[in-house]
Amino acid sequence: MVLKPLEFSDALSDSPWFRQNLHEHEQALDETAKSIKLIGDHCRKLISCMRKVCQSQRGFANLLVDFKIATVGSTQTDDERAIAHSVKDFGNLLLKIEDHRSRILTDAETLYLDPLKELVENINTVLHDSKRRYDKESQRFYSNLEKHLHLSTARKTDFREADAQLGQQQQAFCQASLQYVSEIQSIQEHLKFAFVETLSTFLSHWLTFYKIGNDANEKFRPQLSGIQQKVQKAKQSFEATQAEANILKAKMLTTHLKTAPFSITGSSSENSSSSTNTSTGNIKQGYIYMQEKSKIPTKISRDVLSRPWTKYYCVFSKETRIFTMIPVNSSAKTDMKGALEQSVSFKLKSCIRRASDSIDKRFCFDLVSEERSDNVMTFQALSEEDRRQWIDTMDGKEPVYSPGAGPPSTNSFDSKPILF
Repeated sequence: MVLKPLEFSDALSDSPWFRQNLHEHEQALDETAKSIKLIGDHCRKLISCMRKVCQSQRGFANLLVDFKIATVGSTQTDDERAIAHSVKDFGNLLLKIEDHRSRILTDAETLYLDPLKELVENINTVLHDSKRRYDKESQRFYSNLEKHLHLSTARKTDFREADAQLGQQQQAFCQASLQYVSEIQSIQEHLKFAFVETLSTFLSHWLTFYKIGNDANEKFRPQLSGIQQKVQKAKQSFEATQAEANILKAKMLTTHLKTAPFSITGSSSENSSSSTNTSTGNIKQGYIYMQEKSKIPTKISRDVLSRPWTKYYCVFSKETRIFTMIPVNSSAKTDMKGALEQSVSFKLKSCIRRASDSIDKRFCFDLVSEERSDNVMTFQALSEEDRRQWIDTMDGKEPVYSPGAGPPSTNSFDSKPILF
């Protein structure tokens, strides 16, 4: 916007062209004040958002610094240590950048917002206070001038006093007019450097901030490239290991299913031979159910024994013949130490397969401990094959049938006739 200059001579003449030019200058200053106020408001919002970003960045960086990657195994390779420590380095880099941002934001009120606010206040002071004084003196002078000109000469009034008073008012009006024009010129000249100086300081500080970020990037880039190479190497190693793990899982699953309680692969003879090898091992372990009775081990808690059949994870060592029962409940999944404290161990005396006609459950066998030989404990395996493995491992025996009892003989006659 190009305005005609306000001259002191025009202010003293107070012509209509001067008044029009003065009004245009007032409008321009008013629009400038509104624009600067809008810029200041947006600058304040921007700084507020930056403070939130800085706070969020710091929170994010602190999480990275405190992040720990769990170590699987007793040792770590150099690449694993570098990858694990890189997350902390990322966080420290962000914290370093945010420290400089915080320093800029701390001085933002003094360096950016206050100067912009002061500019708006100075313009408003000129457009309101100074203009009010100018308008007041202008109105007073021209009002008295009209009264003075309407004085009648017929009365032969002495005009000296009136002329002197009007001269004083004219002098006050001219002084107010010159002062008003001078203040408008001053604020216009002040805007040329004060506003741009504030913005240049704002940009200079933020460009310095971005330069620090760029310098940090250049300094950190070699380390970042090294980390990326190690990560890529670890990724390739993971993919190769994953493929090997899938093959190993398939092999182990096939081997396990051959001796599993519910095996569905292979013939019964193959299962029998492979199961025998498993049963003759030193240790047999797995889930089985125990029929609870009134005579119970004192170490087992009452909440475990509230049901007639209770699930346990049992371990039997053939060398020591120690049979250990670990209760299985919801807390055992997260508190294995507590479950082990509730475990019961005893030395096995005998193991006998439970006759199928003596109990309404399948896959059962009885155990007797050396400590309490009068207490027979009944267990239920998961399947017939699982029971056979337990009995074989514990050197179990078949039940002894009394005369006339036990399974029917295949050589005895029945009542059905044979038709020829």
